[in-house]
Amino acid sequence: MFLPAETRRTVSMLTAVALLAGCSAGSPTAPQPLANPSTVLGPLRPDAQFYGYDDVYSAQTLANTATVYKRKGLTLTPVQTLSIGIAAPQGTVTTPTGWWYLTNAGDADVLVYRSSRKGPIGPVRTLDDSGEVPVDVSVTPDRNLVAVSNATSGTSGSGSVSVYLDRGSAPSRVLTYGTGVVQGQGIALDPQGNCFWSFNDASKPSASGSIVEFAQCSGAGTLVASGITHAGGLAFDPAGDLYYVDEGSGIYRCRQTSRCKLFATGFGLPTNINFDHNHKNLWVADATGFIDAVNPKTGEIKSQTMSIDGDPYGIAPAPGG
Repeated sequence: MFLPAETRRTVSMLTAVALLAGCSAGSPTAPQPLANPSTVLGPLRPDAQFYGYDDVYSAQTLANTATVYKRKGLTLTPVQTLSIGIAAPQGTVTTPTGWWYLTNAGDADVLVYRSSRKGPIGPVRTLDDSGEVPVDVSVTPDRNLVAVSNATSGTSGSGSVSVYLDRGSAPSRVLTYGTGVVQGQGIALDPQGNCFWSFNDASKPSASGSIVEFAQCSGAGTLVASGITHAGGLAFDPAGDLYYVDEGSGIYRCRQTSRCKLFATGFGLPTNINFDHNHKNLWVADATGFIDAVNPKTGEIKSQTMSIDGDPYGIAPAPGG
């Protein structure tokens, strides 16, 4: 059942359910599914390199589940659904060695799993984010820096970024931007270890989304982009080019962090994005029930898979980047 946009953005810590990532531009229209949603558009061939556990993880906020898909080429086959200890999951990411981080908004923490050929193991540890509502996460390959986007805070009501250093389980610092009440959305680390955070201003009726940079994940933050219809997930390629979701129009690609242009459309409600290994494909969680693989150079949707466990709000290929 489709929920109104504002309802999907309401987060209740009392019920431990996060109804997030709705589109302020009105009710989205679901994309037309491919004739066979699990089939690649064009020739099907596996990637040249495999790590032995080429899984794709998705998070279903409203269903309180995370789903494991086995990947062959661009074809996804569901093999496992996780629900124990998971409450309102949303943003998620993996490292190149298969560590999987999953935001757990309903319990105010981030769950960490270990990928294996038989599926994810864990959670093997937990990052405490008490008093916050974590909705997205980014991590360096060595896992010594983790940044978590919080939709709201139990103290100020405004969103923030929790920064974890040296594999600590509690935040080393919490970053905020401005004095208004904002709702945190996407988070991404660039190749230099700077934090980029997207959020929506609760006081604006439209074009409320912005992106800011926290140099070395510290300080007061510098505005990078504004006027986004409704901000969503973020990702960087190896060259340092920023990709970001505008839930009202599609995915933008920037040259470094400027000259941003819309380059991928055709989604119902894109919410989050992440690259797979070698940055060959940009994977998109579409909260109208699809997982898409996009060509990061052309913006072409190369494959489209129906979600089996509700609308996906987070996506993470494993191993990542």
